[in-house]
Amino acid sequence: MPNRPEPPHGPCPSCGSDARQYVAANGRPAWEAQTYCTAPDTAFLACDRGWGPPPPHVRALLSATEGTVHLAVGGPNGAPLKAVRAFYALTLDELRTARTTGLRATPFEAAFLRAAAVGTDEPPAP
Repeated sequence: MPNRPEPPHGPCPSCGSDARQYVAANGRPAWEAQTYCTAPDTAFLACDRGWGPPPPHVRALLSATEGTVHLAVGGPNGAPLKAVRAFYALTLDELRTARTTGLRATPFEAAFLRAAAVGTDEPPAP
């Protein structure tokens, strides 16, 4: 049998995906995503959720729908170093780079991390 590549399969017009980030009742940042299709005979719904920063495929969906913003790290107008390091699980070298260049964050992440600078010394729990 010849080795033929499979034809590319894309989503049908009835397929869709949604994702969101939010602060859970316990104050932790959370995310959830769902992929679905409403076409007859192929309908499905797949859900996923977790804590902290979303995985790359969910981040890509959030970025496509909400965009990203520049997040300054450290300094008087930036998100606290300790909170950024804890949230993104950055190494010291990565944190040093983020301090210099900032980060691309979802609007939710930027607001959540900036809020860590107001009224608390504790970083948000991922």
